[in-house]
Amino acid sequence: MEFLQLIVFCLGITYGGLTIIPCVLQLKKKQVNLWANILMAVGAALVIVAIDMGYLVDRETTWVLILGLLCIHIAAINNGFKLYGHINIKHHIIRFIISLALVILYVIAF
Repeated sequence: MEFLQLIVFCLGITYGGLTIIPCVLQLKKKQVNLWANILMAVGAALVIVAIDMGYLVDRETTWVLILGLLCIHIAAINNGFKLYGHINIKHHIIRFIISLALVILYVIAF
């Protein structure tokens, strides 16, 4: 594994894994819509699968990563409205920057 692939692997697995934590916590609290919770968990799982596929398979899997990140963003926007009545722009800008960096690094590394 090259150094850049290792960075993408660690960043993607960490981002996907850390995204699953709020999903589990929200299942217990039931403060957000179930569909949004499931969408976020599926998105996080797709990010992890895309990173693994990029490392293990020679085929182009960028679309899986982008789909997972889109699912996470849609669910996060919905959850912001549901929990606070508005979205936190700074939170979503940071999410977008991380997602954009992850996609760019993924395309370069794999």
